[in-house]
Amino acid sequence: MKRFFTTARYREHNRKDLRHEVPKLHLMLGDREFSTYDWSLGGFRIDDFKERPPVGEEIRVTQIAYDTENTVTTNSIAVVTRILVGKNQVAFSFNKLDEEAYDFLEQASMQRLAQLRNT
Repeated sequence: MKRFFTTARYREHNRKDLRHEVPKLHLMLGDREFSTYDWSLGGFRIDDFKERPPVGEEIRVTQIAYDTENTVTTNSIAVVTRILVGKNQVAFSFNKLDEEAYDFLEQASMQRLAQLRNT
């Protein structure tokens, strides 16, 4: 039997890494591309996810990008942590984040600060 943990609304969590909405990341999960709703070094939420994967399911992250010039190929693993009912959103945490992906996410965090300064 599949296990689901769902929530009707977003609630704050005790996180070590704060989630960012910008820059929006584009991820290849398996063979499908998704955009993030928010992300951090610890995980991400994607929207427009029509399926209901079971909590605990692992999925391979093969590519991360925040624009056409800033892309990294990765061999990372993310795990489904929760599903947000009514929003078609799924939250993932990184179970295995390789060095290239970690460095790329740190670079994206710096890009976020640059974007915030320009607004």
